[in-house]
Amino acid sequence: MFEVIRGDIRDFKGDYIINPSNTLLKLGSGVSGVLKRMCPKLQEVMDEWVKTHGFLNPGDIAVTVYPCESYEFAIHAAVMDYRPGALKVAPDYEIIEKICKNIAEFLDNKEVFVITPYLGTGVGGLEKKKVKEIMRKYFDPLIAKVILVERM
Repeated sequence: MFEVIRGDIRDFKGDYIINPSNTLLKLGSGVSGVLKRMCPKLQEVMDEWVKTHGFLNPGDIAVTVYPCESYEFAIHAAVMDYRPGALKVAPDYEIIEKICKNIAEFLDNKEVFVITPYLGTGVGGLEKKKVKEIMRKYFDPLIAKVILVERM
């Protein structure tokens, strides 16, 4: 189930938060910056994931615990490609499709509450309307309740 709600991502709680991140799993600006301020311990968890598994490819996801009280887990989506030598940093709609497909496969048959911002529309520069359509396509059929939070 997919729903769009106006609000501030800091005001929600759930089982999972989707973090539009980068291939290096480094918290930076935008929503990642908000998550960094909400939960400073999150970067340590992400660094540990990278030590164990390595960097992500664009479109991949990594699931970690969320070491603060708002959420149990974080789904980190490799939106931006910050790998050394990357030819293209910003995402395209194919990357967003891949991310949404990977998240939908991970969430399949899970009765959970998921909060997500738009993916790739901040620094990535993608159009919100197109991204929302892609997210709806993958998340609407799920048992999980996925809430896209639109900033007021």
